[in-house]
Amino acid sequence: MMRNVFVRRVLLRTVCAFGALALAPLAWAQNSIENLGVTQSGGQVLVRVTLKNALAATPGSFTIANPARIAFDFPSTNNGLGRNSQDIGEGVLRSMNVVQAGDRTRLVLNLRNMVSYETKIDGSNLLITLAATAGAPQAASGAARFAEGRTDLQHALKDINFRRGRGGEGRVIVELSDTSTGVDIRQQGQTVIVDFLKTSLPDALRKRYDVVDFATPVQTLSIFPQGDNVRMVVEPRGLWEHNAYQTDTQFVLVQGTRVGYSGEKLSLNFQNVEVRSVLNVIADFTDLNIITSDTVSGNLTLRLKDVPWDQALDIILQTRGLDMRKNGNVIWIAPRDELATKEKLALESTAQITELEPLRTETFQLNYAKADAFAKLLADPQQRILSKRGSAAVDARTNQVFVQDVSVRLEDVRKLLGQIDVPVQQVLIEARIVEANDSFSKNLGV
Repeated sequence: MMRNVFVRRVLLRTVCAFGALALAPLAWAQNSIENLGVTQSGGQVLVRVTLKNALAATPGSFTIANPARIAFDFPSTNNGLGRNSQDIGEGVLRSMNVVQAGDRTRLVLNLRNMVSYETKIDGSNLLITLAATAGAPQAASGAARFAEGRTDLQHALKDINFRRGRGGEGRVIVELSDTSTGVDIRQQGQTVIVDFLKTSLPDALRKRYDVVDFATPVQTLSIFPQGDNVRMVVEPRGLWEHNAYQTDTQFVLVQGTRVGYSGEKLSLNFQNVEVRSVLNVIADFTDLNIITSDTVSGNLTLRLKDVPWDQALDIILQTRGLDMRKNGNVIWIAPRDELATKEKLALESTAQITELEPLRTETFQLNYAKADAFAKLLADPQQRILSKRGSAAVDARTNQVFVQDVSVRLEDVRKLLGQIDVPVQQVLIEARIVEANDSFSKNLGV
C-alpha cells in the first residue's frame, strides 16, 4: 500500500514543478482558466471551470486512489486565476490546486475519498460532477472499492479466462463490456470475492471452473449473478497475496506472489490519459529518471489496486508494446522494435570498430601449462577466442606465447590464462618401511 508520506512528497514535487511558472502567462497559450465555481446539490458536487475559449474536447484526466485526487490537464492553457490553490470544504471536495508548466495547466481536485466523476462541456465551461459519497452500509460491508463505476449504465461480462503466469501465479482475466464498470474486491479468510457492479452475465459463463491442473495457488473460481451484480469467488490453496489491475476493458486478478516485483505498492486509476503522463507519474513515485522515446504515444485506461510500482511499469509496457533498458537510476523506454534495432546497430558498430582497431602484440609466460597446447586452444575453429585478424605464436624453449590481436581479445586471453595456468593438484603419500629379522632380539641383549 502506498504510504501517505510518499505520495505527499510526490504531490509537493509536482506542485513545485508546475508552480514555478504558474503566474507566468505564455504568449503561445491560446486559452486560460478564468474562474472556478463549486456548488453542492443532493450529495453531488459540481465544479464549474470557466475558460476564456470553449474547449474542443474534454481534457485528459487521471486519478490517484491514495490519497484521493483527480487531475485534469489543459493543453495550450494558462492559469488566469492569479492564485494556485483554493480551499473548498464542500462534500467530498476538500481543496483545488491549479498549477502551470509551459503551455499546459493542471487542475488537481483533492478529495476526502475517491468517488466517480463525469465531465461535460457547456459552452466555455467545463462541468465536473463528483458523485455522492458512499453511505454507511457500503462502508460496513468491508469491500475495497477497486473502481467506481457508472450506476446509470448496464454493464456486461464478455469473457473469462485463466492462465498460469511465468512466476507460477494464477491470473484470472475478465473481459468487460466497457471501462466504466464498477468493481469491488474483498477477502474472506483465504477466499477472494470480486463483485462487478450493475453487470450482467451470459449463461455460458455462469459456472464453476476447476483450475487445479494449472499448478497455481488457485484451486477453483466460480462466476454467478448476485442481484444486479456479478460475483466471482476465487478459492486458493494456502495464504497468498493478491493484486488486481485493469487495462482498458480487461480486468486481471493475480493470485500468488510473483518473484521479481519488490517495489512500493500503489493504487492508481488512469482514465484515457497519455502514456507519457503515466510514465511521468511513476517517475515521480520512484525518483528514477525515465527517458521516453519520441515514438511513444497514445492514451491508456489503467486501474491498479495495491500493485508494486515495478509491476505497474511492466503492465504499462506490455500493454503498449514497449520495452525498457535500465542503467543505474536511468530507465530508457521505447517500442520493442526500436530498442532491438538500436541494439543491433550498436553491435554492428562495435564489430566494425573491431575490424578497424589497430592490432597489439603481447607476450604471455606460462608456468604450468604447455605453450603449444594453449596456442591451439586460442585458435580452435569450433570455439575461437581470437578475432579473425588475431594470431598466436609459440616459443617452446621459454614456454611463451606471443599473441597479436585487438585490445578486447587480448584482455580475454589474459583472463583465460589466469584460469588454466595453475599447478595441477597433487596427492602427497607418506610411507614408512620397517625391517625385522630373527637377530632383532640379540641386538637388544636378550
